[in-house]
Amino acid sequence: MRHFSRMSTEEVKREIQRLEQAKVQAQRSSQVGELAVIQRQIQFALSYLRDPAEISPGHWYRVEGEEALFQVDYLNGVMAWGTYEGSSIQEAVPIGILHPMPPS
Repeated sequence: MRHFSRMSTEEVKREIQRLEQAKVQAQRSSQVGELAVIQRQIQFALSYLRDPAEISPGHWYRVEGEEALFQVDYLNGVMAWGTYEGSSIQEAVPIGILHPMPPS
């Protein structure tokens, strides 16, 4: 498989479709480890479809599959570096799974 960064938008979308099909098969056959790898690949692929300019350092985001909010400190490629609510440990999250918080 080629790197997502070297694929066109259409190629990334086709790869996501292929991965979604593989995910269904992994779920059916109870391949937990394989399922986790496929889900992570989908998250990274989605990040290549997202405009990094949509992510603003200093803002809070909801992360798919996580309860705690995530505050972005900075971006490095398709990864947002920051901290989860209540933590001081800096982590990286693919931008494809970040969702802006509605204005309060």
